[in-house]
Amino acid sequence: MRMLPFVVIFGLSAGVVFFTICWWDPAFFEAMDPEGSPSGLSWRHTEKKSFLCTWLFTVPLIAYVLWQVLYFLIVDVLRRQRLLKDPEVMTSYRGLSKKAQKANNIWWRLSGYLGDNNRLLMYILLQAVFTVATMALTVPIFLSYELHLFFQILKVSAAVWNGGQFLVEVMPRQVVLKEKRKLEVAQPQQNQHQD
Repeated sequence: MRMLPFVVIFGLSAGVVFFTICWWDPAFFEAMDPEGSPSGLSWRHTEKKSFLCTWLFTVPLIAYVLWQVLYFLIVDVLRRQRLLKDPEVMTSYRGLSKKAQKANNIWWRLSGYLGDNNRLLMYILLQAVFTVATMALTVPIFLSYELHLFFQILKVSAAVWNGGQFLVEVMPRQVVLKEKRKLEVAQPQQNQHQD
């Protein structure tokens, strides 16, 4: 839990740094303006769209599919028996399905579309659709200053909102529960001393 702020800050910083280099760095502007191209037309607009799609969508998608297949083989095939024996071991599917079931949200209902026995398959399909949909945005975001700026604002706003929600709602509940447990532990000890 202590690493979370670092991960969030690093994740946000990487995107903001990339945005700054791409759109506001004068040295990068000069490098983007190829010889003989009309003024104001950067390499991102003179480059073939197929090249951009390959490196901003296809290659990352291949890496994702490879990772997903390896994860599935290791977790759900090779280590399946061990995971079935120990329900405390948390996998991404177990963690997300547990939260979705508790909340009875749309993801839980969608994952049960093919029945309870096929929830893992539906989870994989829903994750694949979400991944392809979000990765398809990389090329338009890369080509548009406005979309890139909107994405950065959305990302930072979501992080601030979630962090604020955690500080205002979750942390006070955790403190109250901790104090309750302390009182419950202290109560029997006081009763023993009185006897």
